[in-house]
Amino acid sequence: MKFHPLLALGVTLSLIACNNDPKPKAEPKKEQKLGDNPVAAPLDYIAAIGKAQKASLGRLEQAKLIDAIQKFEASESRPPKELSELVPNFLPALPPAPAGMKLEYKAADGSFMFVPLAPAPAKK
Repeated sequence: MKFHPLLALGVTLSLIACNNDPKPKAEPKKEQKLGDNPVAAPLDYIAAIGKAQKASLGRLEQAKLIDAIQKFEASESRPPKELSELVPNFLPALPPAPAGMKLEYKAADGSFMFVPLAPAPAKK
């Protein structure tokens, strides 16, 4: 059996031409979450402590406001018409609202909530 270099070259070129697989693309980097990287664990821990502290201080301010409203109702036999009635006898000052929020009070039932300042822009 004779070796035919032209036949071998033709087979090689046809195999190369038939291989239409594109080169595999690199996968996009996924966003790292807390706890994904063990090297960053101390920083993740500090960030978690800061987040928990901020949340607990917010709850503490809300508890103080609820307590002041209840004390006002007990002394005046009615809920306050506005939260400003609580200052200075029941609270030294009204608690600040979180960034981008405002404090909304309903005098009818003495409830309050933090609501966004402006509605979120519509997505297109």
